[in-house]
Amino acid sequence: MSNPSLAKLENQSLTEFELNMLEKEYFFLQTTIEDYNKQIWAIKALCISGTAGALALMIQVKISAIATIGCSIPLFFWILEGQWKHFQRGFYPRVVEIESILLARGYCSPGIYGGWARTLKRSAIPKRQGFLWDGLFNPSVYATYVLQIGFLLVMGAIAPGFLK
Repeated sequence: MSNPSLAKLENQSLTEFELNMLEKEYFFLQTTIEDYNKQIWAIKALCISGTAGALALMIQVKISAIATIGCSIPLFFWILEGQWKHFQRGFYPRVVEIESILLARGYCSPGIYGGWARTLKRSAIPKRQGFLWDGLFNPSVYATYVLQIGFLLVMGAIAPGFLK
């Protein structure tokens, strides 16, 4: 008895098979990158909830130092999201490689990442790599956490005036 997938393989040329495998790999990588994005949004949402909880506690117990202590919440989530972003960025070089293989063979699609990078004038491969640059100091990661920490510090500074 023959395997149906092997029978299909015998009828395809090797280049056709390779293109089929590249297509499957490409869309698997895109799905994986999107799954990381879903987790990253969940991390951001949890952090915002924790920050709001710290503010609510500060207002309820009327101790402005809670806002300063609450800055640890965004710091922990910043590190966590930085790790996720760093892991996610590990898939980008292969996506770029597959897109360039397809472009070299005369195909213009798929080009999801390359099109995004060209539109936003971003380099497909970043100049600096590693956990610090891909994760912690990636602007899409740190911006929300710096804003939350700043907000907590400002609230802690102005709180004594309205908590009395």
